[in-house]
Amino acid sequence: MAGAKLAELEEFLKKADQAHDLVNALKSEDSNVVKETQDKIDTILANDWEEEDKEYSTKDGFSKSCINKIEDNNNNNNNNSDGGDVIGGFPDMPTDQAGFMRAVEEDAAKRHANRQRKEEKSLKRREKGNEAFKKGNYEDAIAEYDIAINLTGWNVNLYTNKAQCYIKLSQFDKAIEACNRALYIEDNFAKAYIQKSNALIALNELPAAVECLELCQKMAKDTGVVQRYLDKARTLLEISTDNASTMEKVSPDTKKEFTHLLSKLDSDKAFEVTISAEFTLKSLESTPNIKLFRAMGGIETITKQLQNFQDHTLHIQLLNILKLVLSRDQLSLMVWIYSNPAPCLVLRAKDKQFRPLLLLLLQRLIFHDNDEIANLFLEHWTDLQLAKTFVGCFAEVETRAMTVLIVGRAIRHNNFLLRFKTDLLELIKKISSHICLVKDEEVKTWISALSGLSMTAVARRLLDQDFWQNFLVLLGVAGDERVREELLMTAQNMALDSGALSEHGKEITAALVELCGAAQCKRAPILLNKVLEKCPNALLAEDKGQFAALLKIIKNRTALDEDLSTAVKLLTRTTAVSVQARKWVLKYSILDCLVEILEQETLHKGSSKHEVAILSNAALCCAHCYQDAAVCKKRTERDVEIFLKHAKADKGSAIQQNAAIALARLATNSPELLEKLRDLRGLEVLHSRFSNPS
Repeated sequence: MAGAKLAELEEFLKKADQAHDLVNALKSEDSNVVKETQDKIDTILANDWEEEDKEYSTKDGFSKSCINKIEDNNNNNNNNSDGGDVIGGFPDMPTDQAGFMRAVEEDAAKRHANRQRKEEKSLKRREKGNEAFKKGNYEDAIAEYDIAINLTGWNVNLYTNKAQCYIKLSQFDKAIEACNRALYIEDNFAKAYIQKSNALIALNELPAAVECLELCQKMAKDTGVVQRYLDKARTLLEISTDNASTMEKVSPDTKKEFTHLLSKLDSDKAFEVTISAEFTLKSLESTPNIKLFRAMGGIETITKQLQNFQDHTLHIQLLNILKLVLSRDQLSLMVWIYSNPAPCLVLRAKDKQFRPLLLLLLQRLIFHDNDEIANLFLEHWTDLQLAKTFVGCFAEVETRAMTVLIVGRAIRHNNFLLRFKTDLLELIKKISSHICLVKDEEVKTWISALSGLSMTAVARRLLDQDFWQNFLVLLGVAGDERVREELLMTAQNMALDSGALSEHGKEITAALVELCGAAQCKRAPILLNKVLEKCPNALLAEDKGQFAALLKIIKNRTALDEDLSTAVKLLTRTTAVSVQARKWVLKYSILDCLVEILEQETLHKGSSKHEVAILSNAALCCAHCYQDAAVCKKRTERDVEIFLKHAKADKGSAIQQNAAIALARLATNSPELLEKLRDLRGLEVLHSRFSNPS
C-alpha cells in the first residue's frame, strides 16, 4: 500500500514539473510555441477531466459527486418525456438554485471532514515517528513518516524529519532527495535548506552546501538562524580549500614523513603514541608543518586518542600538541571546535595535574577575539561535569584566579549559567566569599571576572553583600585606570537590584565624589547617580571635604557634561534638606559658581543632553540658599537679571519654574531686589509662571 502511495506522489511531482515547464513556455515570445503549449494544456486538461469522471464513477458505490449527480440528473430530466419529478432515479435531488448550493456545501463539508480525519491520522503517525527517532530507531521512524506523508503529503516537516533520519543512517543522497521534495511544496522552508546543507557537508560537497544556504538566506524569513549555518559551511569550505592547497605545496618526502608520524600517533599502543607525540611536538615548530598536521587529520587523531587512553602523562603530551596547534593556526582552532572534543577533556579534568592545561585551553577559546568562536565552543560544553571541574579548579590556589576569570567570561555566553546552574551557583558563592582575600596581583583578574558575573541577576544576588562590603578595598587597589573603569562598570550592574548597597552608601558616595573631583574616572558620576538613587541621603552635609570636591568639579567646568550635572544634582539634594549644606555652599563660593553657570551663554549654547538638568538644578539650588534673608541681602541686581532671563526663556519648564522660585525668594527677602524686579517688569513673569505652572 505504501509503495502505491509513493508511486502516486512521484507521479504528482512529475506533473508539477510538467506544469512548471508549460507555464514558462507560455511566456515565450514565439507565438507558435505559445499556441503549441496551449494545445498541450487543453489536451492534458481534457484527459484529467476524463480520468476524474472515471474515478468518481467507482467511488463509494455512487455514480459521481453531488455536483455531478445534479448535472446528470438535469440531463435525464430533459429526456423525460412525461415531465415527471423523478430525475435519473434520484427523486429527492433538488433542481432549483438553492438546492444546488446546499448540495455544494454538503459536498465541501464532507471533503473537509475527510481531510481532517487524514490530518489527525497523519499527526499520530508523525508522533510515533518522532518517538522512534528519539530512541534511535531511524528506519522505523522513516516508515512512520512515509505513512503520514501518504495521508498528508503537503506537510513539509515530514520530509525534513525523514531527511534527518537519513542523515543519521549516513544515507545522505536520500536526505537531499527528501529535502528537495519539501522545497517543491514550500520553497522558503529554512529547515529543508539547512538539512540539505548538512547532508551536502557530510558528502564533502562544501561549495554546494554554501550555495544552498546562500539561497536559503534569500528565500527564508528567519535569516538569523541560517546565518550561523552559513558561517559554519563557509568556514569548512575555507578549511577544505586551505587543506587542499597545503597538500599541493608539500613535498612527497615531507608528506611521507607526516603520514608515518600520524600512523604511529593513531596507534592503539600507548608507548607508540608517546614516542610519536614527542616527535610530533618537535616537528610542529614551523607554521607550514602545523597546517600540514591539520590537513592530514592530526587534530581529529589527537581528539580520538584523548578519549582512548587513560594515561595522564600521555594526556599532557597530546594536549601540549593541541595547545601549540590551536594557538598558532586559526583554522585548526575551528576544526577542533567542530570536532566536539569537550566530553573527552571534561572526563580527564578530575586529575589535578591536568587542570592548569585545561584552563589554558579554555582561556584561549573563550577569550578569542571572534565572539562566534567562543560561542561555538561553549555550546559544545553541555556536560555538567564541566561546572564540577570549575569547582575543583577553584579549590586549588594556583588555578583559582584563572578559574574565576574563565567563569566570569563564559557566563556571558548562551545562557551558560542556566545550563550549569546548580554547580555554578555553588562556585559563585565561593567566589563571593573570597573577594575579601584577593591579592593585589590578582585584582585585575578578579575584577574582570566580577564584570562578567554582574551581567546575570542570579549571580548579582549571590555576590551582593560581599561585593559592596569590599568595593572600596577593590577600588583602592585598582591602580590601573582601565581596571578601575571596569570595576565601576561592574558596580553599575551590581547596583541594578542591590539590597546591600544602602548599608555602605555613605562611604561609597564619599569615595565617588572624590573621584569626580579629581576627574579620574569617566564612570564615577554615572555610578554616583545610581548610588544616590538607592541612597538619597548618602551625601554627608557635615563633610566639608565632599563640598570641596564638588566645588572643584564646578570651578573646573568646561562644558555641560555628566560630571557637572552630577555635582549640581548632589548640591541641590543636600541644600534642600540641610542648613549646614547651604552654609558650605556659601562658604566655598559655590553659590557664585552656580550663578555664573546660569549667566554664561557661551557655556550652554548648543544641544548638550545635560543642559536642562544642570540649569534647572543650579536654579533650584540657588533658590534653596535664598531662603536665608541674610544671603539675599548680599546678592546683587545681576542675580535678578540672570534669573529673570531664564524665567522668560523657553529652555524647558523645569528651568523656568526653578528660576521663578529663586526670583520670588530674592524679591521676598530683599526690598532693593524687589524694586529692581518691578523695574524690569518681572512681577508679571512671576505671576504667569505661578498661575500657569507647566
